[in-house]
Amino acid sequence: MNFYHYKTTMIKISYNDDLGVLQTKTGGDLSIDEILGHYEDIGQNDSYPRDLKVIIDCRSTRLAVKLDDVSRIVEAAKNTIPKYKQLREAILITAPYDTVIATLFEQNARFKNYHFRLFNSENAALRWLNTV
Repeated sequence: MNFYHYKTTMIKISYNDDLGVLQTKTGGDLSIDEILGHYEDIGQNDSYPRDLKVIIDCRSTRLAVKLDDVSRIVEAAKNTIPKYKQLREAILITAPYDTVIATLFEQNARFKNYHFRLFNSENAALRWLNTV
């Protein structure tokens, strides 16, 4: 399990072998650099399965990004995808503004071998990750 503490954010990352899912839990304000770092970390980690399932719990987080930042996040995801046979990400999110940001990302990050979807329930996200 990895813990990353930034100025205003706590990020906890662990791979759950039982579920076959990379679990990321965040808290505080999540910056554009931290989101871009998520994709950089995934792209550089050779120990993860090449068919990677990721669940990102942002229910205790505020996405401190601008609408204009979405294109940078889409580009980061696009650059990470070639490292994997398939990459599936489910994000748990509840705040209205954060939902707008995640929805814009979802609408623009449509790539072969990449799936992204928003959820407010961990059980629903895990079901989707295992059926895509």
